[in-house]
Amino acid sequence: MKRFMFVFILLFTACFKFNNVLPEDKLSTLSVTKIMELAAEQYQANEYKNATYYYNYVIKTFPDDLENVAWAHYEIGFIKYQEGKLQEALAYFKKTIEVKTQNPAPIILALQMTERVERMLKKKGGK
Repeated sequence: MKRFMFVFILLFTACFKFNNVLPEDKLSTLSVTKIMELAAEQYQANEYKNATYYYNYVIKTFPDDLENVAWAHYEIGFIKYQEGKLQEALAYFKKTIEVKTQNPAPIILALQMTERVERMLKKKGGK
């Protein structure tokens, strides 16, 4: 009986975890602000794959919203950095820098992270 309960709980939590994002047809009814909030919530819960899904949706669906596109690129870069995927992180930070947004905050942060990641990659390559 204990074994059955363990398997049931494992399957239940696995199903819940993987269905924790809204499909695109539901996202299309939400504002970009709400989608960015969903992404941030997923990031806070360490659900990086889900957060990345939402950020990529913003990049794809709202290309003219330069501020949110810049933030989405930055946040994906930071997720990749957290995951130790430094080359991918660097690519996203550079994409952030290329966005011509009026808000300098994501650009400044991306520049700082670019320097940090490049130093880490150089140090890693030097060993």
